[in-house]
Amino acid sequence: MMTRAQRTGLAAVVALLACSNAAHAAEPSPTALPITVVVLRTDDAYDQAGALTQALRSAIKDAPGWSVREEDFSLEVLTLSLQCDDRPDAGCQARIADQIKSDRYIWGMLRKSSDTEVEGELHLWTRGKPESSVPVKYSANLTEANDEPLRKIAAEAIAKLTGGPPSGALRVRTGAAQASVFIDGKPAGNVHNGEATFTVTAGPHDVRVKSAGFLDSQASVVVLPVATTDVALSQMPAESTQTNWKRMGGFIGLGAGAVFGSVAVISSVQVASIQSDARYVAYRGLFTENVEDVCALENRRAIQDDFTADAKTARKGIELCEKADTFMALQYVFYPLAVASAGVGAYLLVTSDGQRAERAGWSVQPSVGLGGGGVDVTYRW
Repeated sequence: MMTRAQRTGLAAVVALLACSNAAHAAEPSPTALPITVVVLRTDDAYDQAGALTQALRSAIKDAPGWSVREEDFSLEVLTLSLQCDDRPDAGCQARIADQIKSDRYIWGMLRKSSDTEVEGELHLWTRGKPESSVPVKYSANLTEANDEPLRKIAAEAIAKLTGGPPSGALRVRTGAAQASVFIDGKPAGNVHNGEATFTVTAGPHDVRVKSAGFLDSQASVVVLPVATTDVALSQMPAESTQTNWKRMGGFIGLGAGAVFGSVAVISSVQVASIQSDARYVAYRGLFTENVEDVCALENRRAIQDDFTADAKTARKGIELCEKADTFMALQYVFYPLAVASAGVGAYLLVTSDGQRAERAGWSVQPSVGLGGGGVDVTYRW
């Protein structure tokens, strides 16, 4: 029988193999929650454990609302370093989460139940929530992550562990105090006092509101997971025969300002994320302290030509710098656009009633003719 140290060495080999065959997972973003997949622990089914680990990562990548973290961790190594039992208890699972810096991760164990089958269990640990688990049992000849039967097994396991796409809150505000809300063509509920909140799956949705005396209004919105996403739908009175272009332009300006602002904020978040990335920190370590802007073009070229520098670290750092340049450029463009659009929109809304005010009120029109005279008095609203 293998000692624990021997099993740990083999587990490390499995982790390296899994890394070399890693799928290009979706990067974490405001619309996708990250899940870390820890390399499954096994004593006798290393090929199967490595293949299932990769199949699970691919299944998460394909699942709406979820993304995979790129780091590779081994359950065998983690339990040994944290002095946990082979099967980690609740306290050890929490310490693993702190160790790998993840709010949710999948871990599990696999063994050969016979010469032709393997079986085990998969667990999803989520910070602040009860753990979920699912058993697995399948043919031992499935040793490739791209085997269609194994992909199906992994997809079903992810669906059961996560319960489907993550949910978010959609807050709908309308121009009418009372309105019926339809999400993706299906009745979702009613708006009272101009506002209502609905729980929906994260991702894109079409929202339409209907109310008596107003024209229908529709918008597309991307709901963020574990967050509240707002959508404002202006409704024009149905009996109105004249379009208030200022009011319409005002709402368009405010909406465009919100969109531009969202892009700018997301760009800022991305820049901050890059600057705190361990790979970027390692890249900065290649320079002396008197170099302030390590992403400057001349500094990138210098580090590429420096044969004493870590080539892999330099290459990854330059890639992160180029990515940061893109998001910083977006900030410079979209923050001013957001302010300008919102300002124009607010101005148009404030002044939109002036068109009606000029036409409203009493008017006196005298008339004189050969047959006599008179005065026409009218009130226009």
